[in-house]
Amino acid sequence: MVLRILRFVNRAYAFAAFAIYLAAFVVASICVFTFPLGALALVVLGVLSLAFVALGRDVLQALERWMSRGALRAGRCPACRMGPVDGAGSPRVWTCRGCAARFEADGSQMQTVAFEREADAEGDALRTA
Repeated sequence: MVLRILRFVNRAYAFAAFAIYLAAFVVASICVFTFPLGALALVVLGVLSLAFVALGRDVLQALERWMSRGALRAGRCPACRMGPVDGAGSPRVWTCRGCAARFEADGSQMQTVAFEREADAEGDALRTA
């Protein structure tokens, strides 16, 4: 349960940070005409907080990778919580047989492209025909 929440937070983190910076931009734009010192303070605060936002992202991703490695060692898929997870094909890649999610040895999920799956399905269909 904790891993699923952490995965959701990691996926939504960039959008939430962007929304906060966008809201600060709107407030600073309004403050330019009403309270110029407030606009300047928001710009400085935004630039200084960027390091903390990046550090927070790195910490959350490291925590997710750590928890994913534990789930992979237990034979469960971190993405769908089902199994089994197969690591026999390549020693550095784990693949879930249920949802076809692929994970690297450090626990990070590999991005799969939709047309790769379609090409694999077409290739399988051609091989069986």
